[in-house]
Amino acid sequence: MTADANSALAGTWQRLVLVGMTAGLFATLFGVGGGIVMVPMLTLFVGFDTKVATATSLAAIIVTATVGVITHGALGNVAWGYALLIGLPAVVGVLGGLWIKDRITTRALTFAFAALLALVGIWLASKPTHSGAAVVDLTILRALAVAALGLVAGALAGLFGVGGGILFVPALTLIVGVPQLRAEGASLLAIIPVSLLGSWRQHKAGTVRWGAAGVMGAASVPTAVVGAFIADATPPRALRLLFAALMIATAAQMAVRARRSA
Repeated sequence: MTADANSALAGTWQRLVLVGMTAGLFATLFGVGGGIVMVPMLTLFVGFDTKVATATSLAAIIVTATVGVITHGALGNVAWGYALLIGLPAVVGVLGGLWIKDRITTRALTFAFAALLALVGIWLASKPTHSGAAVVDLTILRALAVAALGLVAGALAGLFGVGGGILFVPALTLIVGVPQLRAEGASLLAIIPVSLLGSWRQHKAGTVRWGAAGVMGAASVPTAVVGAFIADATPPRALRLLFAALMIATAAQMAVRARRSA
């Protein structure tokens, strides 16, 4: 291998480490998988096409989310019951969303969904923050509502290629009333089965770059731990406003991607 080739390979590994570290921080700070950060960084800085970037980020997220759940769990910031109730139906929803995506043109729907994300972000920022740290009681009706939300969130994630966390967190906070930090911990746990299923499907399609996913997953471990501690120390109102800003930024990113695909 030539010196130029070795230099290029080293540069790629360094960029993958940077992507993983950035994604780890975002994942546990906001309760999202990290794909929101990984996919654009992989396309811009590493040169992956969008399909490979999306599939590879899903595989890396398994590690990132697992570390996030362990750390948030140790801090007492995971609503375990709600995580299972929203995460397991989401797996079924993802399959439905992918099935629909193969059969319709999603460009117009993507613009509509981006607008919806922006509106929900504004709603999240404007709604008063829950003052208590305890998770609301899990009644039968609330459990059914959370399961239905998980199904819908999973379908939207599969249809539009966004991570479940960007949908799980506002669903739990705005509709169910789970405090922001507990919702983020629950979201990370719910993301794990969705990422496992998505990675398996993408592996069969041959779009996962496992070496790159392993590098990013390993690099995300220390920053994922740091992100969880930062989230735990951040005032609830500030954390909610930051998440709302992330939703609006995601909406803008989706709109730009849909426009470029025209």
